[in-house]
Amino acid sequence: MPEIVVILVEPKFPGNIGSVARAMSNFGLDKLVLVNPCELGDDAFRYAKHGRFVLDKARAVKRLDTALKGLDMVIGTTGRPTDSDKKFLREPITSRQLAEQFSNKTGKIGILFGREDYGLYNDELRNCDVLVTIPTHEINPIMNLSHACTVVFYELYAHGRKARAKKLAKSVEKEALNRIFAELLDEIAYSQHKKAKTRIMFRKIVARAGLSTWEFHTLAGVFTRATKSVSRLKAGKR
Repeated sequence: MPEIVVILVEPKFPGNIGSVARAMSNFGLDKLVLVNPCELGDDAFRYAKHGRFVLDKARAVKRLDTALKGLDMVIGTTGRPTDSDKKFLREPITSRQLAEQFSNKTGKIGILFGREDYGLYNDELRNCDVLVTIPTHEINPIMNLSHACTVVFYELYAHGRKARAKKLAKSVEKEALNRIFAELLDEIAYSQHKKAKTRIMFRKIVARAGLSTWEFHTLAGVFTRATKSVSRLKAGKR
């Protein structure tokens, strides 16, 4: 089971924060970061019940980038997924798929939950390696914040109890792989107007795969060798 950091972005209601803390305690989570939150007040602690200890040690920060420091992976959540394969920013996996892919990894993973009314903004979603959604009925597709948190926490907990641990590739390793891939695109003269979207697509694929450190080094070696081979071929033709 990875080390999970729950990050609530600009939560508006103390009761919701307390309910999230209670759900965290149900599933063995205790690291909570609040980004520019409302005042906690008595409601937060009343709703937290036996999860008061989560609130006691919760960290409040002003900026999202402060909350993201030191994380190996960032998971975003949304109730508004896209129907288009080309809109990579809002192309999510389900909460169960998240648990299946990442509950057997080790590393530090942050899970972002957005505002009760607007969720996460696009510029915040760009910080996320993977986007997660909870399938719901079209009559009422948007879940209450604490209810959505509970579903995600349960899935991770249930799968984590029976999963064999694999060391998750660190954020610096994933960024290195993304950089190596970008260098390969440059070397093969990939269409300039397609590069940005292709790099985003590759980043999302890598994140969803939940690469282990060994898998990262293998892929990085393949891409590096491919880039060098193309470079030598081009040099030989000149």
